[in-house]
Amino acid sequence: MNAHAAPRRLGLLAAAALALIFGALSFVAMSAPASAQQKPETTQVKAKLVCGSHSADPRKMRPFDVHLAFTVSGPLWTSDVADARGKERFLGILSPSGTMLIVGEGKAADGATWTYEFAGKKKDGLTILRGSLKSDKPKGSRTCSLAF
Repeated sequence: MNAHAAPRRLGLLAAAALALIFGALSFVAMSAPASAQQKPETTQVKAKLVCGSHSADPRKMRPFDVHLAFTVSGPLWTSDVADARGKERFLGILSPSGTMLIVGEGKAADGATWTYEFAGKKKDGLTILRGSLKSDKPKGSRTCSLAF
């Protein structure tokens, strides 16, 4: 197996897991009685995304951090960020056991794209999910964390 197959397989597994979870949630919601189909209360959760230097050129592509705001509705977490440089979208799920999976994708105004993957266990206090950013232009990655 080549060095790029494992991260690609992990990304596909994360996407498949989210599709399976969202499919199951949709089935449960559709099969619930009308009285139980009330929309869950939404809350806002502030988060901080921190990423290290980019593997393609660590001196030029330095570490960065940004503040995000997630909308939480039941077990679903979403965040959309857009500015003149591009846009990013994050989608996550919190399992009943406290395990979290958050994935994201971004697209720059110049056409470059990237993905994020974070996983971990939600805690009562500060939660830090470990993950990474993978980009296609330039090809490479960053080690990242998402704290809230």
